[in-house]
Amino acid sequence: MIKYRIHYILILLIVSSVCFGQQKPAEKEVASKNWRISFAGSSVTWGGGFLQSGLVREAILNIQRNKSTTVEADKVKAEGEHVYLNGPNDEKFFGGNALKITGVNSNIKFSITGDEITLVQGIERSNTSASQIEVYIDGTLYDTINNWNTSPIGTESMAFEGDGKTKQFDLGRAFTFGHQIRLNDKLLAGEHNQGGYGGGAIPGGLDYMVIRKYGEGKNGDPEVHHWISFRKAPAKGEKLTVDFSYGEEISYEKTTIGKSDKGKLESPFGDGDVAFDITKPSRVSSGLDFRETDDRAIKTYRFENVKKRDVELRIKGNYKGAKGLPYFIFNFATNRFFHFQNAGIGGWKLTFFNNPDEFHRGYKKIAEFNPDIVYMETTPNDDWSVGGYKLYTEHPELTLQELQSIRTLPPKSITYNESSNTYNFQKWVGKIEKITANSVTFLSDKLHQADTPPQQGDYVFLGGYFSNNREYVVRKVEKYDAANHQLFFDRPITPDELVYQDIAILKGMEIRVRSFSVFEQEFRKFVDQLRALRPEVKIASIVNPLPIVGARELWGYWDFMNDLSKEIDFENLKIQPFYDYEFSQARDREVVIDARALRINPLTGYTEGIIEGFDRRNIQNCEIIVDGKNVYGSDAVIRNPYSYGVDKSLTKGALNMNYPKDRVLASQKINQKLEVVFLRNAPKSGKILIKYSTKNWSGDGCHVRTGDDGSKLYGDVYYDYFNTLE
Repeated sequence: MIKYRIHYILILLIVSSVCFGQQKPAEKEVASKNWRISFAGSSVTWGGGFLQSGLVREAILNIQRNKSTTVEADKVKAEGEHVYLNGPNDEKFFGGNALKITGVNSNIKFSITGDEITLVQGIERSNTSASQIEVYIDGTLYDTINNWNTSPIGTESMAFEGDGKTKQFDLGRAFTFGHQIRLNDKLLAGEHNQGGYGGGAIPGGLDYMVIRKYGEGKNGDPEVHHWISFRKAPAKGEKLTVDFSYGEEISYEKTTIGKSDKGKLESPFGDGDVAFDITKPSRVSSGLDFRETDDRAIKTYRFENVKKRDVELRIKGNYKGAKGLPYFIFNFATNRFFHFQNAGIGGWKLTFFNNPDEFHRGYKKIAEFNPDIVYMETTPNDDWSVGGYKLYTEHPELTLQELQSIRTLPPKSITYNESSNTYNFQKWVGKIEKITANSVTFLSDKLHQADTPPQQGDYVFLGGYFSNNREYVVRKVEKYDAANHQLFFDRPITPDELVYQDIAILKGMEIRVRSFSVFEQEFRKFVDQLRALRPEVKIASIVNPLPIVGARELWGYWDFMNDLSKEIDFENLKIQPFYDYEFSQARDREVVIDARALRINPLTGYTEGIIEGFDRRNIQNCEIIVDGKNVYGSDAVIRNPYSYGVDKSLTKGALNMNYPKDRVLASQKINQKLEVVFLRNAPKSGKILIKYSTKNWSGDGCHVRTGDDGSKLYGDVYYDYFNTLE
């Protein structure tokens, strides 16, 4: 009886396992092809200057890890001598992590399921230890690969003569190291530039620095070279000799960023002075070229069927007569490799991308990469030259203190009145006289005027940015009634779009009207030129998602791009995740002020109070507690101190400016104070408690850093769009 029960239990377990459990683990969804993806943009995309920097790093990791099975260095079994390469000088590996094995028969083992196996390796800049590596698949020798470095490797000696003016000398190539530099036979001290933005000054105790800068290539085209940059120009007739080695490490990232003889990565920034003035001090602040995945580092095997395969990579020995310790550097393996390009350059805008003569950093270089998808991050730099302002307000006879208290962006003019020691200030904003859900009438009098009549197709800002992008709404102008100064919207305003939950409160607030035609022309040109070379490319664009309007006049671009995307077929990427993040963070700090310190501001008519100690800081996501009740939005708002005002180091005529003769940021700096503003129902006494978040999606409402939450938000948005294409 016991025997039968045992058999019954075994049968039941077998049936249960087949029918109800122990199912084969679901395989990760694998992309349909080896996509080629370019990320173009400004310093927001540039990040830290590598392929895997800033938001691009997050997008790359999301796509490579989630749309394929990716076996990274910490997920394999290693036998024999091995070491992990995951320090600050290893960031050109995928994920910043690789595994180096050394010695004959040392090996790496892993399993992977799919119809493709791509191996990504690292190759040293010397062939002293070049090796052969056997590739076994399911126990059978399938291939033998090597890590012979095919890039130029060697040593060189150069000689120059000083002229008393020249401070920089071209070494004719990139990837140089181990420099021995002598001036009149005296050995000089120097090192590779490892500074960040704005570097270039020679550190104390050094005579020179090795920097990256354009030189002339073999075909006469600009080429990134190493240059020796001196603190002091060698005197006329002095003899300069330079001995150095050269060689390029090959890895996941293909860049012109090399390493010193000690293995330290040099700065991604180079001297991008287009005048190539070699007599002036260098300001090494430019991105010189795009960065992309390196085909020289990958080996791909494709199969007719999808199945699990066991892989072993075993060092066979040296290659081509090399005598050093054999090695193999494993970065990762995947069943679907994606090719990426980081085409972000600090300070870049559409005008620069559109320049057909821009050899390394223009649309032609993006097209040359042959992308399936181009992500274009835009607006932060473009807007400074877009203009298109229509309405302005004049503030006459201001004292210097009054002028300094105003958030000035975007200014039309500042004029100093010497006779009265006052200032006339004009700003590109109007004033709302009447407003309904479908139209707005702007005030027109001596102080509030239209510089250029609004027209259909313009965009209008209604409200007032204080510290939240729901304190205003944006609409497209459907019609303009010039006789009554009335603008009609393309769609109605609803109260729930505003933090105030009330349209009527907008009366007396700002109205801004702009044409984005200059920006539109450049964006259309970029799309047309790119599609002329790559007709099938898919384009997705993202504007600044959540601008601090007091620091960057970037309102309205998302609405404009949403309309334009319906005409010329590109994806206007979503920005709501940034707002959701910003205004869901814990309010972890607070400050208390006395209501008796509030004063009516004669320039605005609101009851306001200055809160010291927060100058120039980005303060958002606030609560304003009065008598135990949060009145933020209903009665009061907070002015973000991260905003432009006039430069407080300037006075009198030094503050004069006139746009567009002067740039829109002339005479201005980020220098404002934190202020609480009561739109109505200001308390007469008692304490006012202000709570705010210290965590923001971006510290300045624009830039993000590698690994921070802002980069991850961009990476998620980019990944979500990629998913729609699969």
